Amino acid sequence: MNGSIGEPVVLGAWRRVLLVALGGALGAVLRFVVTSALPEAAGEAWLAAPGLLVVNLSGALVAGFFRGLLEQEQARGRRVEGIEAFFVVGLCGGYTSYSAFVATAVGDWNSSPAFATSMALATLLLAPIAALGGMRLSGGYSARPAGNHG
Repeated sequence: MNGSIGEPVVLGAWRRVLLVALGGALGAVLRFVVTSALPEAAGEAWLAAPGLLVVNLSGALVAGFFRGLLEQEQARGRRVEGIEAFFVVGLCGGYTSYSAFVATAVGDWNSSPAFATSMALATLLLAPIAALGGMRLSGGYSARPAGNHG
């Protein structure tokens, strides 16, 4: 347990908090770039809502991919708390945003209810599919019969 590659490492709670904070900071900056900086630089503020859809779907895909990889590592008896803290909770959690999604949908409702509804439905329907796709891509998801979670 000296921290060598492939050996289990038990992380303290504060170390995981730091990893979540670092991943979250990076994820939040990436979200800002896609949803605010790029649309502003292009002079197309309306791209913020589709940008947020791209962020939430790609974040779900990446989170699913990492979750699948971590599932495989756990099955091999390896501890994955640090990787999960940084990538899934921190990076993907900071990158994706339910609160920004809701605020954008409510804000867009005033100018275009159809657009707001389509963005909301696309996020709610496609994000779980993207997460499942990420898990399948990682090889960490295998179809299990309903009710068999063990």
